[in-house]
Amino acid sequence: MLLNHRRLATLATLPLLGLALTACGDDEEADDAAAAGETITVTDALGEEEVPLNPESVVVFDMGVLDTLDTLGVDAVTGVAKGGAVPSYLTKYDSEEYVTVGDLFEPDLEAIPQAEPDLIIVGGRSAAMHDTLEDTFDGVPVLDLSVDSGDYLESTRENVETLASIFEKTDEAADILAGYDERIAAVAEQADGAGKALVLLTSGGEVTAYSVNSRFGFLHDVFGVEAATGELGDEESRHGEAVSFEFVREANPDLLYVVDRDAAIGEEGKSAEEILDNQLVRATSAWKNDKVTYVDAEAWYIVTGGLTALGTLIDDVEAGLS
Repeated sequence: MLLNHRRLATLATLPLLGLALTACGDDEEADDAAAAGETITVTDALGEEEVPLNPESVVVFDMGVLDTLDTLGVDAVTGVAKGGAVPSYLTKYDSEEYVTVGDLFEPDLEAIPQAEPDLIIVGGRSAAMHDTLEDTFDGVPVLDLSVDSGDYLESTRENVETLASIFEKTDEAADILAGYDERIAAVAEQADGAGKALVLLTSGGEVTAYSVNSRFGFLHDVFGVEAATGELGDEESRHGEAVSFEFVREANPDLLYVVDRDAAIGEEGKSAEEILDNQLVRATSAWKNDKVTYVDAEAWYIVTGGLTALGTLIDDVEAGLS
């Protein structure tokens, strides 16, 4: 369903370049396109939107988008939502070179003009800002590149391809995604018969569990790892189902994948290893057989749908099966 007025027009898309260009050629083409005011029509979570081709100044409110732009070598980001959310491998964007335009939940409407955006991108946690940003900065297109957790891989792929088309990086994106497809297929083969898995998230000393149809459901529907439980709680909730250690023992997973939320967001407190090191969890098959994997919490929890983060997810799932 289209949620706001700006998606009603049907616009013609520009053909993408079909031939690989040299680095110098890419830069020249990008400069020419920007100077000429060329546009391209893309599809985001809300419908179709006309955006500049190779915009020179982009404000980013989503870490997955920031990850993908960085991975593709796009040098157009001028403003970033910070507030402690920038992952450790993208810390260059935490510098004063990039305008702090708010955080993942609240835009700084006074700071954003300092970044002089040609394009603003939200997604996930920041998606609720979309209409405010579009209404406030009339004439600047705002894309919502939220990832659909119910179709994680395809949704991530579509967002990557959308960004690649805007910045004429389609060849680079296609090469990376093709490599990931091969790796995912290999991991899915490993998962066959490897046992049942449960994803746990620790935060503030508490534990929540995720299974099918959750934000971490990709473990099961993308990688083919069998779930240790059925659906848990409200599938629309991103916070999982609060569970006891007795629940974990009863589920008795063969594989445990653990997300340390406090580590991801830089909070002080007990580590996931400390929280789970108790008699009940030690009684599970996963603990007994050394099949507890402490995943990269930034990639799993913060950088949803990022191109480099997707590779990290593959690494973690594979490690848990090995």
